[in-house]
Amino acid sequence: MFIRLLFFFLIISQFALGHELKPAVANLELIPQSTSTNFVLKIQLNLESVIAGIEPNHENTKQSANSDKYDQLRKLTADQLNEEFQSMKQVFLSNISFLHQDGRIKFVNEAVNIKPVGDLNLARETEVVLTGSFPSTNNKLNFNWSPSYGAIILRVNQNNTDLFTKYLKTGDVGKFSTNSNNQDFLDVVKDYIIIGFQHIVPKGLDHILFVVGLFLLSTKLKPLIWQISAFTLAHTLTIFLGVLQIVKISPTIVEPIIAISISYIAIENIFFKELTKWRPVVVFVFGLLHGLGFAGILNEIGVAESYFITSLISFNVGVELGQLTVIAICFGLLGFWFRSKSWYRAYLTNPLSGLIAAIGFFWFIQRVAF
Repeated sequence: MFIRLLFFFLIISQFALGHELKPAVANLELIPQSTSTNFVLKIQLNLESVIAGIEPNHENTKQSANSDKYDQLRKLTADQLNEEFQSMKQVFLSNISFLHQDGRIKFVNEAVNIKPVGDLNLARETEVVLTGSFPSTNNKLNFNWSPSYGAIILRVNQNNTDLFTKYLKTGDVGKFSTNSNNQDFLDVVKDYIIIGFQHIVPKGLDHILFVVGLFLLSTKLKPLIWQISAFTLAHTLTIFLGVLQIVKISPTIVEPIIAISISYIAIENIFFKELTKWRPVVVFVFGLLHGLGFAGILNEIGVAESYFITSLISFNVGVELGQLTVIAICFGLLGFWFRSKSWYRAYLTNPLSGLIAAIGFFWFIQRVAF
């Protein structure tokens, strides 16, 4: 049993050394002129994953057969990485499809802004800047890029007005017009629910383990409801405060605390058989930090300005659905079958909590030391 748990821990730890594959973000600024519309398209992406050919169906760079090449690219200086990009730039640009009703819109690569090598445990963000123009009479536009590059969030702005914000899943096309607000309420709700859900399942392994730790404390429903309620209330609060920039805490502080929160909850499971009076309070405090982590994701991808509150609420609903999915899976795999067994705590709660605590501590060391 111990050997199996150790093997599983090593597998999970290897995935932890990779980077979550987040969607790219394309900010399109339209600048109307008398007879034409100029544009500046800024694409924020993980350039190393594009050059290395990391497949978008993976959740983590370590799951790809090209992960070694990705790791090598991560160590390059900004100038060296730019050289790598220049060698495949034409292919990259040809895989971006920006169309109006008369055909393809021409653009040029104005700049490539690559950050210096920093924390190798954090994905480096690059900004590729494209510029061009098209006749003002062509007001219906389409945008997408190669499915091999994965999902992308398209934000279109004109005269400081948000025209369009859309989460484009792999292969999707963003269709919008330059002379009207293209936002659809139901589309915004759907998109941000999906983004929130995916940040838990399958991409939020640290949040998944925290929720599993809450589930493992007791086989009774009441303790789970108390904990999930405290966690939900807390992270809902800080998602709003974080996105509104009312509360700002550096990820270098938030991420290690999230890791240690996983260990703390799991260790409590081993030493306490029932819900203690301080456990919901502790879960609430940790939930505040997890919420700031969620807010960081939203700040990276942005929200639909014309549906700001709707975007926040929808994202939070997606997060809740992700958590409920994790709990349902735990109940289906463990609780339903084994919760009444006398050996449940000795053979499931304690070993699994010990494994979760070890993973959380590993992440804590990793996030603090590197």
